[in-house]
Amino acid sequence: MIKIVNMKPKSYFYISGSMCIAFLSIVVILRFNQVVNLDKRLGESLYQFASMDTFFIIISDIGSRIFFYPALIVISILLAVRKKWLIIILLWVNLLGVRLMNTWLKAIFVRERPTLEHVVEASYYSFPSGHSMNSIAFFGLLAILSFIYVKRKWLSYAFILLFSILILLIGISRIYLGVHFPLDVLAGFFAGLTWLFFISALWAVYLKKEFLAIDKG
Repeated sequence: MIKIVNMKPKSYFYISGSMCIAFLSIVVILRFNQVVNLDKRLGESLYQFASMDTFFIIISDIGSRIFFYPALIVISILLAVRKKWLIIILLWVNLLGVRLMNTWLKAIFVRERPTLEHVVEASYYSFPSGHSMNSIAFFGLLAILSFIYVKRKWLSYAFILLFSILILLIGISRIYLGVHFPLDVLAGFFAGLTWLFFISALWAVYLKKEFLAIDKG
């Protein structure tokens, strides 16, 4: 049986901390050559594993600033009509913050990209994946807001499913296109979730309210 329960802001801090530990665990295991070599071999096996270049290029673009900024401008206009100023601020702080955090992390870990021929242009360092990190923060927050504010629950669940599929495909696209190793993508997801739940917790504390969550009892 699935029921709706209240999840206090501190629970979001706990989840954020757990995701941070998961991210740091990947950082630690990447110090072992066996893991690095396995990561490279897995990436090579997934590189252009099917003739789907156009599809994955489009998916990759959806996980980039080419899509995020225009989409967020449109969303902000729609929310402004309804005078949802706090949500607009939250969405922009979330996106700009996670992008800044990703740049900072890349500068710290300085991992070079795969030596495979890149299907798309990619610059700067490889770890963690910016597309994975940014997309899980961006679409993850939209999923949380959909769950809270969309009155028709079937529609909110549809949004959550759509966003989840997009996030997963964006991560896969970066490996397929030869611009990231698998652990870059996984680390990007964990780092993005760390930021997402941290910023969500701060927002909940500011509003002094509890978020909703699903309890499968």
